[in-house]
Order: sequence, then C-alpha cells, then structure tokens
Amino acid sequence: MTAKPPRARTRDHHTTERRVHIGTVTVTPVVQLHYRVDPLRFFPDLDLAAIDEDAWFWRPPYCEDGMLVIDMGAFLVRTPGRTLLVDAGIGNGKRRPNPLFDDRDDDWLAALHRAGVTPEEIDTVVFTHLHVDHVGFATRFDGAAWVPAFPNARYLTTAAELAHWTGAAAAGDRARLGDYLTDSVLPLRDAGVLDLVEPDLRICEEVRLRPAPGHTPGNVCVEVSSHGGRAVFAGDMVHHALQLAFPERSTDFCVDACGASEARRELLRDIADQDVLLFPAHFPQSAPGRVVTDPAGGYRYEVVEGEPL
Repeated sequence: MTAKPPRARTRDHHTTERRVHIGTVTVTPVVQLHYRVDPLRFFPDLDLAAIDEDAWFWRPPYCEDGMLVIDMGAFLVRTPGRTLLVDAGIGNGKRRPNPLFDDRDDDWLAALHRAGVTPEEIDTVVFTHLHVDHVGFATRFDGAAWVPAFPNARYLTTAAELAHWTGAAAAGDRARLGDYLTDSVLPLRDAGVLDLVEPDLRICEEVRLRPAPGHTPGNVCVEVSSHGGRAVFAGDMVHHALQLAFPERSTDFCVDACGASEARRELLRDIADQDVLLFPAHFPQSAPGRVVTDPAGGYRYEVVEGEPL
C-alpha cells in the first residue's frame, strides 16, 4: 500500500496557546505548524486493518481523516533563574526536500513573544536530538550567513549525537531530510556556542538531562523538578499516541528501533500512574499530559490543559 502524501496547516487563531506550571517552573508549548502524515510513513509495517478505529489513539485529536497528527514546534521553559528552549522546530527560510518544510515563513517568533520572551532572553537551547524538525529556529539568516538566532544562548547536545549526524552512518538520512546541519547546527559550532555535554547533565537546580539513546544515538530527555512537581520532555521517544498503547513500536525515523523501544518502555514505567507531566514533542497542540496504565494493555494519555496565555 502506498502512503498518502503528508499535508500541513500553519498555526492560526485555532492554535492553542497555554502555559503549565511545575512548581516554580513555567512551560509554554510554542507550536510552529500542524502536520498530518500517513501512518505507514511512520510505521511502515503497521497492519491498518487490525487497528480498532474506535481506539482512543486512533480518533481525534490524535488522528484526522486517517492521518496521524504530528504537530511541530518547541517548548519555552522558565525557571526562577533561567530561560530555556527545548528543541527549535523546523525554522523559516530553509531549503528542504520535504515541500512542507521548505522555505517556511511562520509566525513562530511572534508566538514566542506572546509567551513572554525575546530571543535575547533565552540563555540555553537544549536539543533532545538533531533531527531536522528540532533544530530549525536555532539559526537565522543575517543577510550573509546563518548565525545563532538566540545571541545570548548556549546550545546543548551530546557528543554522540553530533558525531552520528556528521558521520558517514547518517549520510542516507541527510540525503532524505536535507543537509540541515549546514544551516542549523554547524553554524552554532562555528560560532563557538554549541556545547557537547554529558547526557545526564544537570543544567540548573530544576532542570537536568536524562540519557535516552535509541531514537538517535545521543538522544536525551529533559527532566524538570520543582517543589514536588515533575515533568519530562520526551522529544521523539513518544512520537505519536499509538506508541503509548503499543510501547514496543518504534518509528521508521528511529536509528535503533530496539533501543528506542526499550528506552520508551523504561520511561513509561517510571512515570506511569504518577503525578508527572509528559511533554511529547509532537502531540496535538504540543499538549502535556499524564500517562496512566490502560487495563486493556499499554498506556493512555490524560491531557492537562494548562492556563491560557
């Protein structure tokens, strides 16, 4: 069966803008666009006929017209002393093989302003991993070259992650996704603002990294703890709600499918049925939620609405 072509909708007045509090930390999802993709593009061995069309993960908001809902953007994280960005979307004005990613012109920076910050105020950008849809707004074109978009920030990734994406093993993926390293990652290194950090780094009192290799070799989660509250930014470890119901399922974009599956199961065992917020990178409206055990197997997702901006 041939997968249907993806489609996208820009953020508009229907795009939710909310913030969530974890103790003294405030998190604001900042969506860039609303992406829709054929299930077979992410899960090529999925038996669509075997899926219960009434299953919670196969209905809106997680699926629309037989397409997976994969929203894209970033998360603004404000602690009492730090202003961080977790991942950086697809970006604007960049050449990409995917026509829906190519030369975009979204009002993402305006959304960031509405969330209460300017690019100059962000002091840390954390990449959960270096896929094309997580690094785009890290740089901007100044008329002559791509330069860091957040001039006062340090950008964090792991040595294993950068080595993989700049090495021969990733050549096929770079061809498929575009040479986004040239415009979105390497300019950070050239500017001396890209830090290769340990995958369990404590960034500040409230924020630390959590190793989670599998989806990519140097993949990390970002964990927030404050005044008894706890949250985990999972990046693409849980790409779609289907993977909560079936944690063993990895996507076609995982470098190590078995490793990604094990990392996902470990994370879900740790946070399920507890007062811990999960922030998946691509859930509808980038909405956080709590993971609860499903008596029928796997897990379910209870969305936390947060407060309007």
